[in-house]
Amino acid sequence: MIHEPETLRIRTETSPDGHVLRLSGELDLASAGELDTAIAELCTDGARRICLEMADLSFMDSTGLRSVLVGQELCEVNGCALLIGELSSQVRRLFEVSGVGEKLTFRDAAA
Repeated sequence: MIHEPETLRIRTETSPDGHVLRLSGELDLASAGELDTAIAELCTDGARRICLEMADLSFMDSTGLRSVLVGQELCEVNGCALLIGELSSQVRRLFEVSGVGEKLTFRDAAA
Protein backbone atom coordinates (compact mmCIF):
# COMPACT_ATOMS: atom_id res chain seq x y z
CA MET A 1 0.00 0.00 0.00
CA ILE A 2 1.39 3.40 -0.99
CA HIS A 3 1.16 6.19 1.58
CA GLU A 4 -0.46 9.32 0.17
CA PRO A 5 1.04 12.31 2.02
CA GLU A 6 -1.37 14.64 3.74
CA THR A 7 -1.20 18.23 2.63
CA LEU A 8 0.07 20.69 5.23
CA ARG A 9 -2.67 23.04 6.32
CA ILE A 10 -1.89 26.24 8.23
CA ARG A 11 -4.79 28.08 9.82
CA THR A 12 -3.86 31.52 11.13
CA GLU A 13 -5.75 32.97 14.07
CA THR A 14 -5.21 36.46 15.44
CA SER A 15 -5.87 37.43 19.04
CA PRO A 16 -4.87 40.29 21.34
CA ASP A 17 -1.95 38.09 22.49
CA GLY A 18 -0.58 37.61 18.97
CA HIS A 19 -0.96 35.04 16.25
CA VAL A 20 -1.60 31.32 16.38
CA LEU A 21 -0.59 29.07 13.49
CA ARG A 22 -2.54 25.79 13.70
CA LEU A 23 -0.70 23.17 11.69
CA SER A 24 -2.26 19.95 10.48
CA GLY A 25 -1.22 17.29 7.99
CA GLU A 26 2.46 16.71 7.28
CA LEU A 27 5.35 19.13 7.76
CA ASP A 28 8.18 17.81 5.63
CA LEU A 29 10.49 18.61 2.71
CA ALA A 30 7.53 19.17 0.41
CA SER A 31 5.73 21.61 2.72
CA ALA A 32 8.23 23.28 5.07
CA GLY A 33 8.47 26.32 2.79
CA GLU A 34 4.82 27.08 3.55
CA LEU A 35 5.58 27.39 7.27
CA ASP A 36 8.70 29.45 6.53
CA THR A 37 6.60 31.85 4.44
CA ALA A 38 3.80 32.10 7.03
CA ILE A 39 6.23 32.98 9.84
CA ALA A 40 8.20 35.42 7.65
CA GLU A 41 5.02 37.25 6.62
CA LEU A 42 3.85 37.63 10.22
CA CYS A 43 7.29 38.89 11.29
CA THR A 44 7.37 41.35 8.38
CA ASP A 45 3.92 42.59 9.40
CA GLY A 46 5.21 43.37 12.91
CA ALA A 47 3.95 40.37 14.90
CA ARG A 48 5.16 40.32 18.49
CA ARG A 49 4.12 36.77 19.36
CA ILE A 50 3.53 33.65 17.26
CA CYS A 51 2.42 30.33 18.71
CA LEU A 52 2.74 27.12 16.68
CA GLU A 53 0.00 24.62 17.54
CA MET A 54 1.08 21.21 16.24
CA ALA A 55 -1.35 18.80 17.91
CA ASP A 56 -2.89 17.94 14.53
CA LEU A 57 0.37 17.27 12.67
CA SER A 58 0.39 13.63 11.64
CA PHE A 59 4.04 13.71 10.54
CA MET A 60 7.11 15.93 10.75
CA ASP A 61 10.61 15.17 9.50
CA SER A 62 14.00 16.82 9.96
CA THR A 63 13.12 19.48 7.37
CA GLY A 64 10.12 20.41 9.51
CA LEU A 65 12.39 20.64 12.55
CA ARG A 66 14.72 22.92 10.62
CA SER A 67 11.77 25.08 9.57
CA VAL A 68 10.72 25.55 13.21
CA LEU A 69 14.29 26.49 14.21
CA VAL A 70 14.68 28.92 11.29
CA GLY A 71 11.32 30.43 12.25
CA GLN A 72 12.58 30.91 15.79
CA GLU A 73 15.70 32.70 14.53
CA LEU A 74 13.63 34.90 12.22
CA CYS A 75 11.34 35.82 15.09
CA GLU A 76 14.29 36.68 17.35
CA VAL A 77 15.77 38.98 14.69
CA ASN A 78 12.41 40.73 14.33
CA GLY A 79 11.70 41.10 18.06
CA CYS A 80 8.96 38.49 18.04
CA ALA A 81 8.47 35.58 20.44
CA LEU A 82 7.95 32.14 18.88
CA LEU A 83 6.15 29.77 21.23
CA ILE A 84 5.36 26.10 20.78
CA GLY A 85 1.88 25.02 21.81
CA GLU A 86 0.41 21.54 21.85
CA LEU A 87 2.25 18.77 20.01
CA SER A 88 1.09 15.53 18.46
CA SER A 89 2.73 12.45 19.97
CA GLN A 90 4.86 11.97 16.82
CA VAL A 91 6.14 15.55 16.91
CA ARG A 92 6.76 15.39 20.67
CA ARG A 93 8.84 12.24 20.17
CA LEU A 94 10.82 13.86 17.33
CA PHE A 95 11.56 16.90 19.54
CA GLU A 96 12.73 14.61 22.36
CA VAL A 97 14.92 12.34 20.22
CA SER A 98 16.52 15.22 18.32
CA GLY A 99 17.07 17.44 21.38
CA VAL A 100 15.40 20.33 19.55
CA GLY A 101 12.83 20.72 22.31
CA GLU A 102 15.53 22.11 24.59
CA LYS A 103 16.13 25.01 22.17
CA LEU A 104 12.48 26.08 21.96
CA THR A 105 10.12 27.99 24.22
CA PHE A 106 6.90 26.21 25.01
CA ARG A 107 3.71 28.19 25.59
CA ASP A 108 3.00 26.58 28.96
CA ALA A 109 6.52 27.39 30.20
CA ALA A 110 6.22 31.02 29.03
CA ALA A 111 2.84 31.68 30.63
